[in-house]
Amino acid sequence: MEFNMIRSIRETPKALDSAWKALEEWDIPQKEFRRVIFIGCGSSYFSSIAGNHVLLKGSGVEGYALPASEFMLHYRKLAKRALVIASSRSGRTGEVVEALRVARGEGATTIGVTCNENSKIELISDYTIILQNCEEPNIPATKSFSAITYVLQGIAVRLLGDAQDKLKELKTIKPAVEKILAHEKDYRLIAERLIPKKAFVYIGSGAGYVVALEGALKFRETLSLPNEVFPALEFRHGPIALLKGPQKPQPVIIVPDGNSASAVKRLVREIILGGVSPLILTNSKLFQDCIKIPWEGSEKFAVIPFVVPLQILAYYLAISNNLNPDNPNGLVKVVERF
Repeated sequence: MEFNMIRSIRETPKALDSAWKALEEWDIPQKEFRRVIFIGCGSSYFSSIAGNHVLLKGSGVEGYALPASEFMLHYRKLAKRALVIASSRSGRTGEVVEALRVARGEGATTIGVTCNENSKIELISDYTIILQNCEEPNIPATKSFSAITYVLQGIAVRLLGDAQDKLKELKTIKPAVEKILAHEKDYRLIAERLIPKKAFVYIGSGAGYVVALEGALKFRETLSLPNEVFPALEFRHGPIALLKGPQKPQPVIIVPDGNSASAVKRLVREIILGGVSPLILTNSKLFQDCIKIPWEGSEKFAVIPFVVPLQILAYYLAISNNLNPDNPNGLVKVVERF
């Protein structure tokens, strides 16, 4: 039996086309603002971090990525004269809707990003970007995560004012994803080797950390297995002891080629010397015995090409354990009440 989740993953290239079209039709608000704040919940929060990563690496623009709940409960004063960009697949997420109301009350200019028309987000945002055909029937976000991430990264590029070249680089994400999808069977075989593992620890830096967050969430949602996430070098400051603990978690290390690759290489060497074999996803030539990701672009745009393989792994691990990845136990598709 084939579930909707894998069909949605396979539709990622089309979702990226929709995201590109939405970016082309979007204009930067003609208002002055002091800072940019990306907010969301769950996968949309991780998309927010991805957008902010591009913004912060591009210039001195003051940017934040915050869970919608934390923003409205603790940091609402940041919204004064800010541009607040709120993402929600459904457009009805309770905390995101309330955070937008709070932001507007504090004097922010607001942009809502969603996969559904006529949603609450659209009604209360100053501007809305609607991603057509990016909603999915499965509860875990797959193509919607990629589409929202793509748009938030594109917004960051436009805000930085260097849109022409960097937007061209965004367009290279789609062919990279298509190459990954062409090797779906290879990822299924990797998933089968991971079946005995009952705990995972995800490690990454920069864009790799964003991938680690979203990849770990997919494993939690579809497998209901414990896993943790750490910035790469922070793992050395205490959490590395987990590898010797009773659960003996499988390390999954995400290493986009870039400034942090050599530092992560040293961490990998330390882990291997400790007698543990990590699963490494990378496009760097520094690593052997790894899953090579066909991404030739810059580190800051590596999130989507690196996430898709983890979505595929999560799917095949779930069905190998006789689990339904479309409707995991204990989850609902939309958390509307706040």
